[in-house]
Amino acid sequence: MLSKGHEHTRALADECRRFAHHMAGEPAMQQVAEALCRAIHRMAALEEELFFPAARAALEASQLVDLAELEHATARQIIRQLQATDPREARYEALVLALTGCVERHALHEQAQLFPRLRESCLDMQALEQRLNARLAAHDDDVLTVEERRTAAH
Repeated sequence: MLSKGHEHTRALADECRRFAHHMAGEPAMQQVAEALCRAIHRMAALEEELFFPAARAALEASQLVDLAELEHATARQIIRQLQATDPREARYEALVLALTGCVERHALHEQAQLFPRLRESCLDMQALEQRLNARLAAHDDDVLTVEERRTAAH
């Protein structure tokens, strides 16, 4: 489930990069960037609520989880700046590119380092995936609402 979420956010990030390089300032770029921000909020909320605590409990050294949490904080910071910037400004394009880079680093980090370590641990990845899917299905709107409130508060 998390891998699929990463694939989705990476696809949106790729689309944002294409817009930034060829059609910066277009309303469609802003729409894709906003979709990317929503996808990041949704994934981050799920990871922070369920995945990171389980990963931290399963791993002796939690630096991998610490790094993933820092990546989330970085993405939130960029999203706040993006939301406060006029899409016609050059800074908007730069922020979109910074956010896409953050998404790429985060997905690669989790898939190349964190997920393999967790597969080797005692963590029941199937049970965790079921909890993540259930949470997403049952409270999808709540996840966005909580995350949007957190973003607005900062």
